[in-house]
Amino acid sequence: MWLQDVTAVAEHYAYLPEVNIPNLVNGQSFKTLRHEDIEDIAEKARAHWGLGLRPVVDMVSFLESIGIIVASEEMETDRLDGLSRWGSDERPYVLLANDKQSFARRQFDAAHELAHILLHRDVSEQDFEENFKLIEEQAHNFASAFLLPASQFSIEVDSAAIWELERLKARWRVSIKAQIMRLQRLNIVDRDATTRLFKIYSAKGFASKGEPYDDVWPLQRPSLLSDVFKTLIDAGQISKEELRHDLPLLPHDVESLSGLPAGWLSLDTARIVELKAAAPARRRSDEHILGAQIIPIKRN
Repeated sequence: MWLQDVTAVAEHYAYLPEVNIPNLVNGQSFKTLRHEDIEDIAEKARAHWGLGLRPVVDMVSFLESIGIIVASEEMETDRLDGLSRWGSDERPYVLLANDKQSFARRQFDAAHELAHILLHRDVSEQDFEENFKLIEEQAHNFASAFLLPASQFSIEVDSAAIWELERLKARWRVSIKAQIMRLQRLNIVDRDATTRLFKIYSAKGFASKGEPYDDVWPLQRPSLLSDVFKTLIDAGQISKEELRHDLPLLPHDVESLSGLPAGWLSLDTARIVELKAAAPARRRSDEHILGAQIIPIKRN
């Protein structure tokens, strides 16, 4: 897995955030999970991470803070918004599509992939293919419940009007479209009201031209791996030439995936770091990356 290989290079030199993913399924088959179970798991996940009932203002940064490696890339299709899997190193990985993205859409996509990490870790490829619709529906429902906790979001909706959902979008960082679906799921509006809201939504051009704030909020970018590589160079622990030699992908691919500026790896600085005592002297090898100073990255 190429992203895991890139991470292995970063982790050789720096302490990455520890994986902090609770077991909230407790061996229960995904096939038996009901809607109430998904809601409960979303509540327990928020409690585990100390999120309370407040909005998650940046899902990408949040995923990185709990030990998930996030990358983004053009996937050349708008039918695929993200991928996720657990690596052989017991760390989860998420790849998000950059195609036709907005801040709010990326928020939901990241929460959707978090659902797969929490709910579907032990699902086989065969089960995934045979139960694709159910698995995607579960991930969608978890993302909705996680981003818009029922007990808090429901009391903040003064009226089921588009202008009200625009206001709530600014606070919760969740699209108006996703909010409409959440209102129906929470039985705050019925099916007819949902249909009316979507007609208004389309009439305002939100479906074709984008929603309010979509052209203002900058797209969230993964930063963990880029922070590590920038810090290594700025701290003088390795040269860019050596780093290019160690990385398993072409420089422009690493730059794209990790959020580094285009051309950065080819050019001859980052967050404050705390250096540890020097490890054994670094030697070059065609097959292994050997000792180096370890640099803990301080995440702001």
